[in-house]
Amino acid sequence: MELTVESLIAELGLTLICGQESAQAHVRWVHSTELLDPTPWLKGGELLLSMGIQLEGAKAQRELVDRLADREIAGLGFGTGFTHKRVPAALLSAARKRSFPLFEVPYELPFIAITERAFAQLLDERYEMLQRNMVGDVLAEALTGHLYPEELQARLRPFGIGEQVAVLAFAPPDPTAAAALLERILEREGVHNLVAIRAGLLCAVIEADGLRDGWDPIDLARKVRSELAERFGEVRAAASRPAATHSLRLSFHEARCALEAVRLQNGDAPEVASYRDLGAFQLLLSLQDDDALISYCRGVLGPVEQGEGRYGDELLRSLDVFIEHNGHWEKAANALYCHRHTLRYRIRRVEQLTGRDFSQARDRIEFWLALRGRELAR
Repeated sequence: MELTVESLIAELGLTLICGQESAQAHVRWVHSTELLDPTPWLKGGELLLSMGIQLEGAKAQRELVDRLADREIAGLGFGTGFTHKRVPAALLSAARKRSFPLFEVPYELPFIAITERAFAQLLDERYEMLQRNMVGDVLAEALTGHLYPEELQARLRPFGIGEQVAVLAFAPPDPTAAAALLERILEREGVHNLVAIRAGLLCAVIEADGLRDGWDPIDLARKVRSELAERFGEVRAAASRPAATHSLRLSFHEARCALEAVRLQNGDAPEVASYRDLGAFQLLLSLQDDDALISYCRGVLGPVEQGEGRYGDELLRSLDVFIEHNGHWEKAANALYCHRHTLRYRIRRVEQLTGRDFSQARDRIEFWLALRGRELAR
């Protein structure tokens, strides 16, 4: 279970005074402090406990809440019965104004009891994450294409996944934090699933036969995306078509490539990307199990990979980012954390090694196709 201010105070039998709308944010750690400004030592997402020893005036109380809210701290537990008999009015007013989670910790409840309970939940989270990463190995092996169909089905059977699968792919700001919520949503909907993080995406392999009557993977992905977005903000989503279990690798790449294709589009993107949005990726996917794809990629990129050793990977990464930023030197250089002159040198080196010219539209298209095909062929 994900640790939130809401879940923690519910376990402790405490009451949230204000900030209910923000109390479902993930708590990454718990600290006690009596500093007027503890934010230089915080990263965001922490739950703070304080007795307000230095908060003697209304100004200091308001400023503390503003600092914590600006730093995206998860909430504040205020200990009463020491310096303050009750939660100060100015502190409460400021917290309400910022919708900042605030709760009272009575004298009888020591801070150590709160931290111990929180740390126990965080340990459970880490254990669940470890299990999820180990489960992710099943998807990782499936993506290599080295598992026989019977073996792949046997690996997925413990998750309730039978002969028909689909893959949902999501790109939330924090895939790890969103994984537990994704599992809960799918379980609530009665969908057998395997949730894992692959290629920076939060993925769910689902039993396609277990969907509601009249639903398809796109419908489910749309519902999940909406709930993830409520908690984590902007979330892009994609869904593959239902397919035989032995085609899991193709299903994963279909969902991932649909997300990529939509990201590269100009204008409004669909709520959930699908095979309809693949565009040029459809050609690559049709070749992904064919030696022709590998041969094509090597024909275009091989001189860079083979001619520059380890530096070849850096050249190809720079090439990829340069193309993604539509040949804009400054933006691509910033994304690569290098000077634009360094990027110009790298791109010229790619041109020299491959004999291609970025001023030619055909060469730019072939570089893009080869880079995307290289990802699929891995």
